[in-house]
Amino acid sequence: MSPSIDDPTEGSTDDTAAAEVAATDAGSVGTAIADARLKAFIELLTRYNGSLNLLSSQGLRDVRRLLDDGRAYAAMITDVAGTTPTVVDVGSGAGFPGIVIAARLPRAEIILVERRRRRAAFLELAIGSIGLRNARVVSGDVRLLQGVCAHAVTAQAVATLSELVRLTRHLHRDECFLISRRGPGWREDLASVESALADGTAQIGRPGQVGDEATASAAQTRSAVTVAGERDLEQSGSLVALRLTGGPACRSSG
Repeated sequence: MSPSIDDPTEGSTDDTAAAEVAATDAGSVGTAIADARLKAFIELLTRYNGSLNLLSSQGLRDVRRLLDDGRAYAAMITDVAGTTPTVVDVGSGAGFPGIVIAARLPRAEIILVERRRRRAAFLELAIGSIGLRNARVVSGDVRLLQGVCAHAVTAQAVATLSELVRLTRHLHRDECFLISRRGPGWREDLASVESALADGTAQIGRPGQVGDEATASAAQTRSAVTVAGERDLEQSGSLVALRLTGGPACRSSG
């Protein structure tokens, strides 16, 4: 006997199939838009590199790898924090990986932090020219950045993991992921990361700082670091994600 028109099993299968097709189509369109924006970004980078000294000659030759690494960052962020996080990219430089992350994750908020004014100006130009409405540039020291509750912090291998924690701890939500390209032996820095977390929680309860003894005590109880993910990168090294708990940002919002 053929299923009736009201058969819930048949309807459910059709609806699921339609949803899967729609999701696939939306994903394909999103990828095409991201790729078009990144192509336009590379054209800008090539045009202004000579006058602004954005990348070395070797860096220009490695642009494809830098793009692939940026896509790996975006994939790792999605794996650990979803598609709509607030991400702080420290030392954005010429736009890797921050610009790539913003293009690949259009529903995320990406904050590009760059101390060098000329590079920050280029990043402003780039996000405006290629239409990255989900990105903004902060020209200055990340230690002075305020009012941000980060789900993730990204950085190329510009400092040790423990130094990155100390530089950005005030921006971390209670759960925050530190994602960075690392070379062999990076796990040796984990003990220093734990020390940096302990230093950060001690500062929360200090007189004149945000928080009180109860908040500091709770933070100390919750502060911890675990390895959330690691994946090999194409040329060398690996992309590492650390899960940090007990961050002080946005405590009042939960």
